[in-house]
Amino acid sequence: MQIFSEIGSWPTYRTILAEEFGIVLHTTPAEHCMTVRGHEVRIDEWAASGPCCGTVILVHGGGGNGRILAPFAEPVAALGWRVLAPDLPGFGLTRPSPAFDWDYAEWPRVIAALADAQTGPVVLLGASIGGLTAVFAAQQSNNVAGVVATTLLDASVDQNFIKVARWPWLGRISLLSMALVPALVDRIRLPLRLAAPLGTMSANKRMARYFTDDPLIGASWKPVRFFRTMREFTPPSLKLDCPLLLVHPGADAWTPTPISVATFDRFEARKQFVELSNGSHLPVEQPAYRELSEQVARFLQESRC
Repeated sequence: MQIFSEIGSWPTYRTILAEEFGIVLHTTPAEHCMTVRGHEVRIDEWAASGPCCGTVILVHGGGGNGRILAPFAEPVAALGWRVLAPDLPGFGLTRPSPAFDWDYAEWPRVIAALADAQTGPVVLLGASIGGLTAVFAAQQSNNVAGVVATTLLDASVDQNFIKVARWPWLGRISLLSMALVPALVDRIRLPLRLAAPLGTMSANKRMARYFTDDPLIGASWKPVRFFRTMREFTPPSLKLDCPLLLVHPGADAWTPTPISVATFDRFEARKQFVELSNGSHLPVEQPAYRELSEQVARFLQESRC
């Protein structure tokens, strides 16, 4: 299986983080493959510094892969937590099962299975649509001690679906065609940068260009079926048995804070909401990045056995 060290995405991303945001990543994670539900899942792993407190699984969104979340992994590993960041089926370098039909429901199943395979406490940290994916996974797992999300985007709400489309008119047409001719729409494949406004991942032009142009992100082609099944996914309930922390970027141009808060308010859980002082959809700007790290550290301290 191909690994990130063999392609240009990683050094480019690492350089942008250092030069534009002052985030210097000191380690390259170990990469390995694990068979999960028939998928050959590529996983980044950061070892815990000192005695291991448990495992944090990073859950990427629909505009990324596991390696994108590296800026959030190093601070967590420094706190004594082992960190795993998988590429979910259809994204990154994971080889999906031949039976994978681009049903979004497989994403929380994979994360839940990965969580159940770990020993000790497991905390899920999801970004973008990975936030709600982490919540859905926690509902299906018996081994999740808590969930942290930067965003809780409910794509089943029409206005949310339209908001996160590349253009509002595209979102409206997509909703209509998905309802009228789903079998036909499912076969359409689009570059991700045409389906979603990846330029709003960051207010920094260089970072925004990276997400738009990278061959594993914006330049990759995805079937509309994935987005249709995401919209139609129905969770078993709106109850979460573990603590939930929503740490939303304060300057998110893609998914404004009220969208996430509306979803957050509907869930029954031991929960807390914190809005960062600033931060784009990928909150690596200061002071948002520092505030996020501090909130995650506090949450993890409370999740230790």
